[in-house]
Amino acid sequence: MKALLIIGMQVDLLPGGPAEVPDGQELVQVINELTPNYGLVVAANFAMPADHLMFAANHLWRRPGQTIPINGHPTILQHIHCVPGSFGAEMIPGLRISPIAFIAQMGTKKEVPPHSAFFDANKANDTGLSDFFASQSITEIDIVGMPLEGEVQHSLEDAGAIGYKASILTHASRYRNP
Repeated sequence: MKALLIIGMQVDLLPGGPAEVPDGQELVQVINELTPNYGLVVAANFAMPADHLMFAANHLWRRPGQTIPINGHPTILQHIHCVPGSFGAEMIPGLRISPIAFIAQMGTKKEVPPHSAFFDANKANDTGLSDFFASQSITEIDIVGMPLEGEVQHSLEDAGAIGYKASILTHASRYRNP
């Protein structure tokens, strides 16, 4: 069976948000039109605690855009975004969420940056998505969302390494930095 994986469709990633992806709002209609074509729809959301080490505000004299090592992994510091319970962590208004059967949470451990819908950086944290896919007999995955050059691309790579046939639907994805 084939699944649709929706990544990062959250308020804080909209233009004007602290982790904005240009033209991200355009994806809502495109993704809503795609979901009825799949037997299974899942999502992967950012869910970083406010004290996450990738947030510049948690490092004295640091600004977003600077790179520091976190557990030996070079990490670009960012503005605080997608903190569970905040409005910015919610799915983008207008995105049909009723078809979503499972939501993987990325970046939940404060010392480990998010990496993909399957694992956080250095595979230090498994999101449970692969186990869910296995329970649903998923063999193929179409991936959409944002940011394309980050978690969307990394999800494609991790899906392939796990053994899924996966592809990115570029018309339903957006780059943060084209």
